[in-house]
Amino acid sequence: MAHVVLINPPALKGHTNERTYSGGIGVARPLRPGQKDPLGLPPIDLLYTAAVAERAGARVTIIDLLLDRFHGAKAERFCSERIGEADEQTWIGIRLSIPSLLQDLAFGNRIKELHPRAKVFGFGTVIMATVDHWVRDCRMDFLLYGEPEAMLDKVLAASDFRQVEGVLCPDAYTPLEGDDLWDGAKNEARVHQWVKVRNLLDLPRPAWHLLPLQRYAPDGDLSRLGVFVQASRGCPIGCTMCPYMVLEGKPWRNNAIESVVDEIEHLNKTYGIYRVRFRDPNFGFNRRYARELCEALIRRGVKLSATVETSVEVFDEDNLRKMYQAGIRTITTGIETNDADCMESIGQKISVNDKLREKIALCHEIGFHIYGTFCLGTPEETWETVEKTWRFANELDVESGFTVMTPFPGTPMYWRALREGLIPRRMRYSDWNSYTATMRTNQMSTRDLEIARLWARLETIIPYRMKRARRQGPAAVIRTALRLTPHYLVRQVLRVVVWHRRSRSRGTASREGVPAAAAAE
Repeated sequence: MAHVVLINPPALKGHTNERTYSGGIGVARPLRPGQKDPLGLPPIDLLYTAAVAERAGARVTIIDLLLDRFHGAKAERFCSERIGEADEQTWIGIRLSIPSLLQDLAFGNRIKELHPRAKVFGFGTVIMATVDHWVRDCRMDFLLYGEPEAMLDKVLAASDFRQVEGVLCPDAYTPLEGDDLWDGAKNEARVHQWVKVRNLLDLPRPAWHLLPLQRYAPDGDLSRLGVFVQASRGCPIGCTMCPYMVLEGKPWRNNAIESVVDEIEHLNKTYGIYRVRFRDPNFGFNRRYARELCEALIRRGVKLSATVETSVEVFDEDNLRKMYQAGIRTITTGIETNDADCMESIGQKISVNDKLREKIALCHEIGFHIYGTFCLGTPEETWETVEKTWRFANELDVESGFTVMTPFPGTPMYWRALREGLIPRRMRYSDWNSYTATMRTNQMSTRDLEIARLWARLETIIPYRMKRARRQGPAAVIRTALRLTPHYLVRQVLRVVVWHRRSRSRGTASREGVPAAAAAE
């Protein structure tokens, strides 16, 4: 019997490690000094892949080193103990993500050294757009050029795994080199070779039983544990900086409604889990499907407290109330910017923000918690557009999250940034984390953008928390104001820094007649 071992490799030290985000390419937020990396959610991609391997008749082990928090030799020993005696029937998969990519590859190479008889392979969406840059340094047996749950059963069943569609063997692969590495047309041709699950109905239920779920839960209480559930993949909208369009594809693929409800009900009855985050790129893209899913949840009486990511402006009041009745409590929505040029740069229209005001007010009335995500750093971004955006966030009265533009490899924004010289050809993979500025704008340097992100965060988080406190009464106002005292102080310092950098930016651009960001860099 084949033994399949799926490994979530060690964390990138000093960062959160959220490998399922951004289409699975990964997000890593730098931690403050002394701050502990918060424990993430059970890795849904490993659970699906494990379920496919089990269905194919394999014995499966999942090792999540983000959970065990092991590094270096300790991580290697721990994995070797769990793997046991490895032979030709042992298949060891290493999950790769972009912020920790070099570390992940080194770990995979080391596992191959320790278990030479086993077949060691790498998988993860980061492979699609970056493999040509590092494949010559990869000593694993092969890579899965596609969604692992679409391929692993075929690999296990094949007499020669090298012949399976999507299997990429480093020793037989000819990567792009030289200027071809930066040629968008040649790279984009590879995207169409990415193997996907065409029909989500073909997937078995995630193998929840293979993970110690209580260890992920706060104080071991499974009723407080949030888990990912995925009802659909793909997004046809096509925002230029969004990795989902590239990594999951534009075609929208959905699971059967009853299968999704069955899975949530299984989590309820088997584990007492009812907190769910739908990992769909755009939960509301197909409004009819979203409505029918909510109706099925209501009809079956499934206990649920869910978070979805969707555009709120596409829903009417009846659909929003149906979502709330089904148990959806938090809506994460990508607002991104309040500047017309910046919005057009990401492939959207500013007119959508007029609808947002009305729909978000309605969401507040119904009882939803709205988390608005904003992205600073399109090529057209300036200090003025940053201020316009955070003021709009305050106007909407939403909890706000600000990231800086990360032109993930393979996205239209990435190719534009290369053409216009806004990013260097070679960057550290660890900087592609959604929080470290990697791309300058025409008027702002990368350092400007990092300061702008912190400035926008403080200009929104303070009024938002104080508004919430005022609704709770005088005692809450006092407590909140005291907790926010350090934030007030930092904000005052930042306002001075921002004023100085804005003044310098205007002066540099007018004196030299060149983009201020280029001069600052």
